[in-house]
Amino acid sequence: VSDAIDAQGLQLQPVAKDRLVLIAPAGHPLAHRSRVYFAEALDEPFVSLAAGSALQDHIEEHARAAGHSLTLRIRMKTFEGLCEMVAHGVGLGIVPQRVASRYRRRHGYRTIALADDWAHRHLCLCFRDWKTLSSPMQSLLVHLGAKTGS
Repeated sequence: VSDAIDAQGLQLQPVAKDRLVLIAPAGHPLAHRSRVYFAEALDEPFVSLAAGSALQDHIEEHARAAGHSLTLRIRMKTFEGLCEMVAHGVGLGIVPQRVASRYRRRHGYRTIALADDWAHRHLCLCFRDWKTLSSPMQSLLVHLGAKTGS
């Protein structure tokens, strides 16, 4: 899970960094930018993930916090579908940087860094009590935490 969630009663162990980026069709006015604040894109139409997606809920929560609601043109079930719709000019999208990199060559959109602090997250493993984890699991979590610098 992302560290952005409320993990009531659970401990979160960061294991990977997760940076969110804005993706835009090649000809879009924001496409030439290297960095953008989310608020600068809020008047644009978006391609989003399906309703109920934790990432999509997170993005929409930040839009509301900025006093906007996203204008959604279409909701897609997969990241690849979202990236393809963005490349065809349907709207902008927000995806993890690794996802953007994976599909960029195939679909030809532009990737723009989101300058907002909330776009820099950690992916975490959850557990209730460190003492109840097996020794191999504790070792794995220590190793993964050390790799992310957490």
